[in-house]
Amino acid sequence: MDIEIYREFMALAAHKSFVSAARDLNMSQPSLSRHMNALANDLGCQLFYDTRPLSLTAAGEVVLKHAGKIIGDQANMLAELQALPASSNNRILILDLLHTNALYVGINEAAAQAKERFPGLRIEFVNMDNSGMGGQQMIDAKKVDISFETIISEAPTTELELSDSVEAIWVPEFHGELVAGVSRTSPLAGRESLTLKELSQSRFILQANRYSERFREDFIAMCREVGFYPNITLVPADNPLEFYATDPGDGIHLLTKVDRKYKPLISDLLKQHVEIVPFADKKRYVDAFALMKSFPDRPDLEFFSELLVEHAKRLQAEMFKG
Repeated sequence: MDIEIYREFMALAAHKSFVSAARDLNMSQPSLSRHMNALANDLGCQLFYDTRPLSLTAAGEVVLKHAGKIIGDQANMLAELQALPASSNNRILILDLLHTNALYVGINEAAAQAKERFPGLRIEFVNMDNSGMGGQQMIDAKKVDISFETIISEAPTTELELSDSVEAIWVPEFHGELVAGVSRTSPLAGRESLTLKELSQSRFILQANRYSERFREDFIAMCREVGFYPNITLVPADNPLEFYATDPGDGIHLLTKVDRKYKPLISDLLKQHVEIVPFADKKRYVDAFALMKSFPDRPDLEFFSELLVEHAKRLQAEMFKG
């Protein structure tokens, strides 16, 4: 609703005449009449009695009591907005994978330092929308500033190849060995290890979401290398906690054995139903990357990117020293 309509209402209440109120507002009488009818319809009540001079109904008296405050609040809001630093309208939108802002230490540290450097900067974690876009597509469409990609590789660390306009920053907290999670009631639960080929007749269960599409493609390629195409069941789930907190039954989870110092909540949920079994044939690793597009006019994003890169290098040196 246009805030100006309350100014017109207050003028009409004061003049008690459409003619004199319209003259004072420098507008036509029919326009004022239409606006007042629209206000009454929006509020669902009659505001004036059709008398000469006009008189307010009980509902009109209530609206008049609040109209001045509504106009004053808007003026105060605009004044506060104008007083904010020039960068205060900026915000960094980060795709939230639920555990992102809980487990990714680097992004929390970067957020705190960016807010200190750029007063008024807002850092928001947002859910992937229903547009059908993947993480990188959401960046390209400017729906988010930071998204994530998860891959499987045969090396402890690897590079993610992207276009020159998108930077991929390694997320050390999500790095770990690829392992199988089997139900505690499964015959496989007692095994010390498994080869991938032994699981050619098994059913693998993955959460149905778009941000794990690359991970799923990499796993299919792994299986095809050893001679089979995996049977994958995609399970709809609102969040990872809901997905991993249930017994997989005859299905097998594909999991990341991350550093225990991060104490991820998902691992506590998993151990209620699942036993972790490593792969024996060769080790494979799961890595995640924060994806950021280059924006020359966004010094806040550039600063944020530099902090995440520094964090990744520091932890990489600690994790792979010697």
